[in-house]
Amino acid sequence: MVKQKGGLLGKYFPTDISKKQASDTGMAMVLILLLLGFYTKRVLYYEIAILALVINMAIPMFYYPFAVVWLGLTTLLGEVVSKVLLSVIYFVILFPVSIFRRMAGKDTLDLKTFKKSSKSVMVTRDHVFTATDIEHPY
Repeated sequence: MVKQKGGLLGKYFPTDISKKQASDTGMAMVLILLLLGFYTKRVLYYEIAILALVINMAIPMFYYPFAVVWLGLTTLLGEVVSKVLLSVIYFVILFPVSIFRRMAGKDTLDLKTFKKSSKSVMVTRDHVFTATDIEHPY
C-alpha cells in the first residue's frame, strides 16, 4: 500500500515507494525503451533498455524518482479518465434512452401508480415452480 501525505501533490504523487514498486517502474521504463527501439528501428534504444534492465535488477531503488512521477501520473489519469468515461456513458447512452422511454410512454417501475396512491406497487406472483424453471431460469 502506498502511503500518501496531505495536499494536492501528496494526494496524487506517493512519497513512500516500495522496492517492488520501484522495480515495476523500472520494468515499465525498459518496456517503453524496447517499444521505442522496435518502432524507430534504432539500436540505441535496445542498448539503453539492456542497461536499464541491469540497473533494475541490481539497484531497483534507482527508479524511485521515476516511480513517484509514474505512479502519480497513473493515479491522476485514473481519476480523470474514470469521471470522463462515466460522464460520456451517461450522456451518450443512459440519458438518450431515458428520454426515448419517457417519450414512448414506458413506465417499467410503475411510478405513475406509485405516485397516485400510498399503496405498494409490488406485484405478488402466484406461480408454482417446476423443474424446468430451475433448469432454464431465463
